[in-house]
Amino acid sequence: MKKWILRVFSFLVLALLLVVGGVAYDAYRFLNTPASDQPQDIIISIAPGSTFDRVAWDLKKAGAITDVDRFRILAYTENALGRVKAGEFQINTGWTPEQVLYQITEGQAVLYRLFIREGLTWWETARAVEAQGFARYEDFKAVIHDPDFLREHHIPFANAEGFLFPETYLLKRPRDPLDRQQAHDVASTMVRMFWRKSEPLWQDLPGKAAPTAAHKPPAGAMSSPVPTVPAEPPAGPRTPAEVDPTALRRLVTLASLVEKETGVPAERGLVAGVFANRLRLGMLLQCDPTIPYGIGEKFSGAIRRSQLDDPKNLYNTYQHPGLPPGPIASAGLHSLRAAAAPDEHEYLYFVATGVDAGHTFSKTLNEHNKAVQVYRSRIRGN
Repeated sequence: MKKWILRVFSFLVLALLLVVGGVAYDAYRFLNTPASDQPQDIIISIAPGSTFDRVAWDLKKAGAITDVDRFRILAYTENALGRVKAGEFQINTGWTPEQVLYQITEGQAVLYRLFIREGLTWWETARAVEAQGFARYEDFKAVIHDPDFLREHHIPFANAEGFLFPETYLLKRPRDPLDRQQAHDVASTMVRMFWRKSEPLWQDLPGKAAPTAAHKPPAGAMSSPVPTVPAEPPAGPRTPAEVDPTALRRLVTLASLVEKETGVPAERGLVAGVFANRLRLGMLLQCDPTIPYGIGEKFSGAIRRSQLDDPKNLYNTYQHPGLPPGPIASAGLHSLRAAAAPDEHEYLYFVATGVDAGHTFSKTLNEHNKAVQVYRSRIRGN
């Protein structure tokens, strides 16, 4: 009887060992065997709020794993069931399950390029955002004109013009470009980039002074050609919220004029210096790009004489003294630097050379008129 019990016990132990060994071997094989012997990259899209099981089934359908239950057990042992990230992830079907699990819980989501070049107006930026699939034009337009958005990002204008920093952004592709929140996120990313990239410049601006009725400008007034400097300027700003809005307005607006007037990096300081000289002397800026900006999205073609003579266009620097009411484009960092520290010289005029992207700079109107004649002769081919 004892021998029979011993045999049964031995059999049970052996069976248990075989089961344990089989389970261990099965687990080892699962953990160390890729889903495919012909590896290829695939993209897995994980929606916000997706359950682990939903993601696991999607991975199996895509050929990234072979078994949902075993994959779930692996995630449980790694305490990763609640750590799945939202976004698009690149996964290779030749990876082991542990590599796949790491990618969807710790890996970097696939990012897509959003390219915004220097000198775009807000409506050109909105079109670029829509064309590249990140948000709708109308949603982007609504966001950058939203007073709450402007207060959130400390923008002292009626819209975010001049603060949509030109850059190549790497962003997650939106699951639903029709969601207005996506437009808010993209615009916020651009404005935060402006504050970050330009920080050395706005840190040198005066801090925000306590508002007083005596210094409040009349509604719709043009900016002063020569800003009033207080006898004891306030301490410099520590955050964007503390920047003096008048100083910021001057910096960003002047930078946008420089950006639109020349694409030659070496000329930006010269152009900024010309505008600074004309502002100091009370001369009209006569900056051509301000005309179409004041006309808006409907502008097309060349500037006409009637448009130069139109005083109803508040951005018309041929008719109104000083800087225009606000920026006319988003300037790059080089133009912002030029506006913050214009070159010191005696030039008051500039005109295109007609042979390259550069300009001829002149100190007197007589010199300028001669340069204009040379330019006209060159473009006529004489």
